[in-house]
Amino acid sequence: MTVMLHPNKKNPERYRVFDRLLGVQEYFSISKLGPEKARRMAYERQKEIDRKRKMVELKAQLSINKLFLEDGSVKGLRRIKRVREGRKDAEYLSIQVTVSPGVQKHKEISLMNRDFDEAYLLAQNALLELHQIDRTPELSQAFKKARRLYW
Repeated sequence: MTVMLHPNKKNPERYRVFDRLLGVQEYFSISKLGPEKARRMAYERQKEIDRKRKMVELKAQLSINKLFLEDGSVKGLRRIKRVREGRKDAEYLSIQVTVSPGVQKHKEISLMNRDFDEAYLLAQNALLELHQIDRTPELSQAFKKARRLYW
């Protein structure tokens, strides 16, 4: 975020460097370090935090991070089973994706008339199409690893 005087501008005791996204909150004491050194150290630390924040934002924009959670599962994909009276139980791969702020897309792929591999491939293609991402070998490998979670 920014470098601030703490506790207030009129009677500052230290400089505060704060970033909520990275979970950083550090203080640089004016009385211990002197006003110039404390200010310089705070601004140097802020530059370092800005670089880290930019890397986090760039990493979040990578296509693999749009599709997969840290545990390897696919974002927005789950296997559901519907039990209805008088009908045969049905299993689906359910996809729910937020494509832009406030806009969600939903799709279900039945496992009744196709085998799991075919349905999983259809789900992969649907996810890639909804996110407007081209298939790469890395994505195919990640989908292959995540397959066991939905089998």
